[in-house]
Amino acid sequence: MIVYVMRHAEAVEGSDTLQDEWRYLTEKGRSAAEKMSSSIARFGPKPRLTITSPLTRAVQTAEIAAEKACRKNVVVASGLLLPGADIGELVARLKECRATKRVMLVGHEPQLGALVATLLGRENETISLKKGACVALEFDPDKDGKPASFLWYLAPGKKKLTSLKKAFSRK
Repeated sequence: MIVYVMRHAEAVEGSDTLQDEWRYLTEKGRSAAEKMSSSIARFGPKPRLTITSPLTRAVQTAEIAAEKACRKNVVVASGLLLPGADIGELVARLKECRATKRVMLVGHEPQLGALVATLLGRENETISLKKGACVALEFDPDKDGKPASFLWYLAPGKKKLTSLKKAFSRK
């Protein structure tokens, strides 16, 4: 199955009057999410299920992405994509989606980077996704250890990278 892992786009900063969970996308963030979602739709099979963190900025990013995906795309919020949630439980939930064949996950750093590292069998490495960026993986729910292979990485305003080493090089 194809798994798209997308970090939420740029959001307003939190403040004393705006709690973290209510932070929403900036205009720049909305625009970047729309462009990114259009690119994802052009690159290959479109997601049929989008699972998102319930935080406002992630939900907004997921809704924009789902709008560009196939018309039968369903968006579901899950606490498994909240910052600090258990990666093992998220992987188990992903395995339950095997019949969907194409799933998009929308959430936050550093959790998404840790998920990508885990799926690629690189738990000891630090992988970080830029705001609004997306990683595409080929995920085999029946495989343990390294259940995914890298397909591509796309960050806003950049070219699609098909080399894992170039996508997440240590500079």
